Amino acid sequence: MKKVFLSLAAITLVATGSLTMTSCGSDDSTPVNPTPAGIKLALTTDPSEIYAGEPFELSITEEDGTPITGAILIANGEETTIESEDGVFSIQGPEGEWSFSASYDGKESNVVDVTVQPSRAVSEGEGLITYNGGTMDIDQAAVVYRGLFYSDETQTTVIASWQIEAYSGSTVAIVRFTTPATPAGGDQYNYEIPDATNTTGILAGVIVGQDVVGETNENVSVNFGATYENNFFTGEYSATATIDSNPFSVEFNGKTPRVNSAGKAAKKVVTFEEAVKMTTVKASDLQVLESSL
Repeated sequence: MKKVFLSLAAITLVATGSLTMTSCGSDDSTPVNPTPAGIKLALTTDPSEIYAGEPFELSITEEDGTPITGAILIANGEETTIESEDGVFSIQGPEGEWSFSASYDGKESNVVDVTVQPSRAVSEGEGLITYNGGTMDIDQAAVVYRGLFYSDETQTTVIASWQIEAYSGSTVAIVRFTTPATPAGGDQYNYEIPDATNTTGILAGVIVGQDVVGETNENVSVNFGATYENNFFTGEYSATATIDSNPFSVEFNGKTPRVNSAGKAAKKVVTFEEAVKMTTVKASDLQVLESSL
């Protein structure tokens, strides 16, 4: 099984599995990991629904319940670069046992223990990556929902962003594309699931290990013939582009899991200025297959 990363800033991944969690705090009689006065960390996602490669959330608040922005997440005793926003850490990590805490303004929170179950997002089928004159069999693939973005600087039209991730050994091919979204009242939008008629390619790239070896934002074509049901896309999809004068393509036929990003855009519409920063590819953009802190 190949790799995927998302972000415990460094945590990212995808595998297969199940999970559980316990929160360490104070008991009326026997204190265990007592909560220092000031800030409190809590798991807000159902422990039975925490799987590798899928986002989950921890809340971080002041003693009076005020949400904290800018707290630093600590994972298994090591400080990460992940910061809370509006009182929430939205993360995903690899399978295993994790102990989380947070620090803010000289204060440290209680510890929350989380079990990340093996990934349930496993593809079935066959496919090829073509790049730099060679072809590679696809070991695993995923279609990632990245969230909602404004399409241009006028910030009047919202689009949904998606990403194909295809893994072959240490090589990962990424194809990013959009589908339309329509207002649903207030700050809510309904977005379209990819199909044969509604995709617009915006980026293609290749990562080997942690290094981006090629990418382009020009003439990216996506042909999405798979249909969506029960969190899986079934059928064929493909994409083509030219990267550094080399033909590039991804094609897959089978059953591909949908994975939801833990990024900011998965919760609210991201401004065009922030969206522009996401028009390049990096290893930390990977959402699915394996990851490590």
